[in-house]
Formats: sequence, C-alpha cells, structure tokens
Amino acid sequence: MVKKLIRGLLPHFIIARYDRQKKSSAPAAYMKYLDMGNSILQSHFSITVEGQQERKFVTIGDDNMLNCQIIFESDEGEVIIGNRVFIGASTLISRERIEFGNNIFVAWGVCFYDHDSHSLDHKMRQEDISQQLRDYRNGQSFIQNKNWKTVKSAPIKISDNAWIGMNALILKGVTIGEGAVVGAGSVVTRDVEPWTVVGGNPAKLIRRIDK
Repeated sequence: MVKKLIRGLLPHFIIARYDRQKKSSAPAAYMKYLDMGNSILQSHFSITVEGQQERKFVTIGDDNMLNCQIIFESDEGEVIIGNRVFIGASTLISRERIEFGNNIFVAWGVCFYDHDSHSLDHKMRQEDISQQLRDYRNGQSFIQNKNWKTVKSAPIKISDNAWIGMNALILKGVTIGEGAVVGAGSVVTRDVEPWTVVGGNPAKLIRRIDK
C-alpha cells in the first residue's frame, strides 16, 4: 500500500525510468526458457513450464513491453514475439505455437489458447478428472500425466499492426490478419481478415478499415 501511494506521488517519467531499470532484464529463473532481445519485461511477466524439458520455449525480439504470463502445460509448445509488441496483463497458454508479428497492441485480460483442454468425449473427460486427482495426491502437477492424445491443437498467429481489445479470447487455429482490430470481450474462433474490425461472441465482421 505504501509503495502504491509513493508511486502515485512520483512524476510519470521517474516511474518509467524505475520500471526500465528494474524490469528490463529477465529473471534468472526464466532464462533457461527464454531467448530475448532488447525488450522490457514488466512486473507481471512470467513463464510457467509444466513439462520436464529445459529448452527455449519463448523467443522475444526487440523493443517489446510484456506484462503477460506464458504457460506451457507440457514439453510441447512455443511462443514467438516479434518487435515493438505491447502485451498487457494477459495469458498465453501454448501446446502448439502462438506467434506475434510486429507493431502489435494486446490489452489486458486477453487469453490466447492454442489447444482444447479436453476431449469432446465425456468418457475421456471423466478419465482426465481421475488422472488429475491421482497426480495431485501423488504430489505432482495435476496435469503431469495428462493424456494429450485426446486433445486437439493448432497454431495461433497475430499478424503485424493488429490490435486486440481487453478480455478477448483467441482460440486454437486462429490467424488475426494484418492491421485487424478485435473488439473488447470478443471470442475469436475463426480467422480474422486483414484490415477489418471484428467483435462479439463469436466474433463477426463489424467494418473494414482503410489501409
């Protein structure tokens, strides 16, 4: 509380300088998963890997500002972030690939999910619950021995100059076209054409943008 009050009294440029100095380098715990250029990782940035591999799951270019959490629920998955990308306090969950181009804005509360959590078959979901209980009671991650063969996945791509509004949900297999705008709270299940505005659940075309 005291820190928040002090920050509220400080001029913006002093806070910005403090943030750059404190958060421009990745914490040591993430380095084994991260290949990064000259970018800023903000206070909520994190990488969680539920699998056993120690490899470069995340590739980040230059001049990015990232405040997101990135989650890999197994040894599979990849996140690629180009240059000049801003991602607010959002969540990326990958088992396939989530890729961002350049000059992209992502607001807070957005979720990118490149796979289904479970099968459409209710019997497979019943087994998922049993497996989660077994793993947790054995002191393991509750998805340590998840049967991923029943789960479909497909890569997500966010093209250059896109803007994704707060609390949107971007699901597996979706490509957001160049310059496209996704309205706040949208659920995107299909590709979005370049230079368009979409919104709603499911997201639909609202208008076209003059490139």
